[in-house]
Amino acid sequence: MKVICGVCKHEYEYPIEQISHRHPELELDLVPPNFWEIKDYFPEFEIKFSEDGELILPTVGKQSNLKAGNTPLIKYREGVYLKDESVNPTGSFKDRGMENIMNEVLRHGKSKIAVVSCGSGAISIIRYAKEYGIKSLAFIHKDVDESSIRLISDADEVFYSDTFIHSYEDFMKYSLSHQEDVFWGFLNTNISYMLGLRTMAYEIVRDLRKTPDVVIIPCGSGMDILAQNLAFREMYQAGIISKIPKIAIVELKGGNPIEQGFFKGMNRMLYVIDEPVESKTILSNDTCFNYKKIYDMVTRGEAFFLSVSDAEIDYFIQKHPDYEANYDYTSISAMAALEKYLAVARPKETVVTVLTCKNRIGGNLDE
Repeated sequence: MKVICGVCKHEYEYPIEQISHRHPELELDLVPPNFWEIKDYFPEFEIKFSEDGELILPTVGKQSNLKAGNTPLIKYREGVYLKDESVNPTGSFKDRGMENIMNEVLRHGKSKIAVVSCGSGAISIIRYAKEYGIKSLAFIHKDVDESSIRLISDADEVFYSDTFIHSYEDFMKYSLSHQEDVFWGFLNTNISYMLGLRTMAYEIVRDLRKTPDVVIIPCGSGMDILAQNLAFREMYQAGIISKIPKIAIVELKGGNPIEQGFFKGMNRMLYVIDEPVESKTILSNDTCFNYKKIYDMVTRGEAFFLSVSDAEIDYFIQKHPDYEANYDYTSISAMAALEKYLAVARPKETVVTVLTCKNRIGGNLDE
């Protein structure tokens, strides 16, 4: 597999540690946007199924005993389904790409992996790193919630910053100055991680036995949205499905950089909101490092915006308090977005909503 820089068009054989190729003029607080593309087909990451129909994660290298994927698709009402990613080993969809990340660390001969996260990303990396005998270094800000901090404290080292932005700066400075033994675990741009995430779309088509019309996904870093769109396009080109489902991008009203930038025509690598609203969810913030790629998805008609407010999320919780006990606020935002979409959905549409993460204090809803 070859990857190509979308800025200077330089090509690399996979695997490449992406921090080694930079464009400082595009960076925000030292952090680069996602300008990487896959040039050639990636046979080493081909999707496969076992004899009993279970999807086999496309891992290049060794695998741990942590079994991610093959998560349940739950019928919510007629034509509406929930893809419950909270049953993955650490309660997050991010587990799907972790075997690939850890094998990249080993292939590059590194003994440590650094990650910057507000919760689930760090928790997932820390858990999988232990399985692989890799040391984990977590960079977080001091206001991360206590339930996440308890799990992140399992890292070999935890670095606390004053603010969300400073945690990214500290992560980049450390990663750039310790490249000899520390792998740059930046989930927003890692290609092999994305190729692991894309298995969700294959499961949705397998379990539905048809193609959904709309898949609702909380945005966050946007990598999950890119991964599922890649998978649907892949299946369409292979003749497995007859159309490419549209992805509803769930961002937070007032903190929705992709939506705001798109309607202002800001066709560039990043768009930054000057004063994003405060929220209890990390749906989005002042920017998204996958901004340009998702902008292009919307331009192609393969995605649309479905932003929600904290008030709309809280209203859903009032009507369905059991969700608050079992899922995190970001997952519940997807449910609020689903209710909002169903009010205007076309008759007989098939809609799938992705529940990205569970509330780690509680458990999961019964099927």
